[in-house]
Amino acid sequence: MISSLLLTTVLIEKNFAMHEFVFTYEGAKSVSVAGTFNNWNKDADPMIVDADRKTWRLTKNLGIGTYQYKFVVNSESWFIDPQAKESLDDGNGHTNSILRVVPEDYKNPAKIGDGIIAKSTLLHRLQSPDLVIDGNIARLLLRVRPNDVQSVSVVLDSGKSVPMTRVAGNQITDTYLAQFAIDPKQAFNYEFKLKDGQATHTYSPLAGKKLSPATYQEFQLPGWAEKSVFYQIFPDRFANGNKSNDPADVTPWDSNPTYSNFTGGDLAGVSKNISYLKRLGITGIYFNPVFTSPSNHGYETTDYLTIEPRLGTNAEFMQLTSDLKKAGIRTVLDGVFNHTSIDFQQFADIRRNGKNSKFLDWFFIKSFPVVRQPNPPYEAWAGYESMPKLNILNPETTSFILKTSDYWVNKVGIAGWRLDVANEVPMDFWRKFRTHIKSQNPDTWILGENWSDSSQWLQGDQWDSAMNYPFRGAVLEHIAYGKSNAQEFLDQLMDAYLLYGPQVSRNMLNSLGTHDTPRFLNQCREDTALARMGAVALFAWPGVPCVYYGDELGMTGGIDPDNRRGMRWDLNTEKNEFKSLYQKLISVRKNCQALQSGDPLPLLAENRIQVSVFARTGQKDFAIAAFNRSDDIQEVELDLKQLKAPTSTPLVDVVSGKALSFSGDTRLRLRLPAKSAALVVPQACFEPALVQRNQSTLVIQ
Repeated sequence: MISSLLLTTVLIEKNFAMHEFVFTYEGAKSVSVAGTFNNWNKDADPMIVDADRKTWRLTKNLGIGTYQYKFVVNSESWFIDPQAKESLDDGNGHTNSILRVVPEDYKNPAKIGDGIIAKSTLLHRLQSPDLVIDGNIARLLLRVRPNDVQSVSVVLDSGKSVPMTRVAGNQITDTYLAQFAIDPKQAFNYEFKLKDGQATHTYSPLAGKKLSPATYQEFQLPGWAEKSVFYQIFPDRFANGNKSNDPADVTPWDSNPTYSNFTGGDLAGVSKNISYLKRLGITGIYFNPVFTSPSNHGYETTDYLTIEPRLGTNAEFMQLTSDLKKAGIRTVLDGVFNHTSIDFQQFADIRRNGKNSKFLDWFFIKSFPVVRQPNPPYEAWAGYESMPKLNILNPETTSFILKTSDYWVNKVGIAGWRLDVANEVPMDFWRKFRTHIKSQNPDTWILGENWSDSSQWLQGDQWDSAMNYPFRGAVLEHIAYGKSNAQEFLDQLMDAYLLYGPQVSRNMLNSLGTHDTPRFLNQCREDTALARMGAVALFAWPGVPCVYYGDELGMTGGIDPDNRRGMRWDLNTEKNEFKSLYQKLISVRKNCQALQSGDPLPLLAENRIQVSVFARTGQKDFAIAAFNRSDDIQEVELDLKQLKAPTSTPLVDVVSGKALSFSGDTRLRLRLPAKSAALVVPQACFEPALVQRNQSTLVIQ
């Protein structure tokens, strides 16, 4: 029997609150709470049972904000809170409970003009992303309560006042932005002035001190990453180029995928399709694990220095990496440094020799004998007995992983690492990892896996980038599910972007789907129009776009493992509309500087007609992305004065290939078909052969 109690939060200090979790479950041996506040670690927050032996409690200090969570019974059964006011489909076949922690002064509804300004959630941190200095331009962010103030401005010590603009928001805070010119050699002070009705409040984060621009420096990232277009390959399912290395129990290529079957994909299959990837426009490949492993997914590593034989050999992979590089394609490998397989040499030694093994400190052993079984006598990832967790801070283990990286980066020539479940690995290790790798080659890309806000890992001492699941969540909610309106779509996108400094946000790996999620077309309920809209968002929004193999051909698939079907090479035809669209989007991104490194600028959100528009502004050019989520044709007119683009600039919609122009001044009118998107760029960014020259109208039909 499961039950739950509604919970209360008590404000204890600015931006933090004590929250009591309460969950009732009869017959449980243990209960814990896992969520975005502890990186979904089911062991991090155990609950205490009451005298009735069925009511479990935990009081936790949480920052004000929105969290997803579940209760975990006996370390294996996950339950939502049946009494939670809100829940969320996480886009991966699961539903999570939602907790919103708000301060006391949120009890009464916010009302513009009432003269009451909430001060509890005013937030401006003296670091990126809230404070960014780029040459002679300063960017400031301030978070305030939604619908609470009439105006927000920045007041400089020179007396100049700079109005702030609302650029993002959620149920708890709105984000305001201001950008202004500064003298890079002159220290300055600033404060925020908020006005509402007759009330004025001044917020002074610098407390009278001055900021010297000369002391401000953003950490450096590999410059090539933000210019790249990545392609994710699940090796066993992409292409079979050498049947001689197929396992004995190989199944037909088009068979239904399972957690254990092999279909024969290998490195030779990738090698034979380099020309396909190059024609598509791919410049980087993220490979799921290729090291020796008993599983088809490879996340149980047996030998970090040897390619899995059913995929090929070390020599083949080295040659493949070289051939890809010649084709302009970099290689990023999946580094599973959190756990191994039970046959990993050091763990196998522990299984054989027990307490006498010299590798006991490599893992977290609870008791002997060490045998594989449910609820194993060792710490294992997510409790799976096949994946014992590495004690990566053990000096010998740390040295081993660093030497492993040296081999693949320095000898084989990979361009970077995608770090599996990187949020579960101690930060001290990532600091050592970054220092070691960057000292050898600063251009090596470090990409961490984390499913929510990755700010704590992206401060310049650990990762370069993270998998941008918040971006995917925004696209799913609006485009695939139709649950959010146009304004909420732009807000969620901007919220995700403003989690980090601009150079980090441009490095985030954006995907519509991965090996861990249902395919995007599946999430769109097979609606190809919506799936094409999602593709436009993928290539228009800041970040590094990553195409999950087959999405460019319109492949579908449900939750893992159905999302890992064999590549549908039969769909690779010139008539495939998905492929044509992806080729155009990739091409224009490579030719448009704004789509690689331009800042996002929300332009329009019309909830009534479900149309949203944003721009990307670069030093050389610009791009405009428009989305119509409604079931009807919609027309909108945009004033593009903010883009400062010459009105003589000939334009083209990448999606339709039709030429456009400004209507005499700075206005552009778009006519968007039902459930469609447009990506408007200067014609100079688009391959001339793809522009329909006979179209001179400014209307997209």
